[in-house]
Amino acid sequence: MLSLPEENECGCADVISNEIIECICPATGLVQIIGRKYALRLLSLIGDFENIRFNDIKATMDDMSSSTLSIRLVELERAALIKRLTFSETPPRVEYRLTEEGRELRKNLFSLSKYASRKSHDSGNTAG
Repeated sequence: MLSLPEENECGCADVISNEIIECICPATGLVQIIGRKYALRLLSLIGDFENIRFNDIKATMDDMSSSTLSIRLVELERAALIKRLTFSETPPRVEYRLTEEGRELRKNLFSLSKYASRKSHDSGNTAG
């Protein structure tokens, strides 16, 4: 007799073929943030430095407008992936750094990138 998996609160299956499958629904909000244009590049770039200034980010990502850059930085800050540091200087200085959560995500994104690269390579070698 075929048994259906039990569903959790969000409707995802908790168990499939006697294997425990974790619900991925909590990742939805994060995926929406990092799926935005430039977000992954920003996480990678900011992670390459201990602190990086807005203008240095802008110079590196010259295909991005200043307003889009500002919006993405605010989104990443609200998601607690980066921290905005302001200094009371003349002219004012603002720097960005990854939070611990941002560093952890960046580390996991490298694994995802390797997976995607393998999948891309595998699908490129498949004869149809």
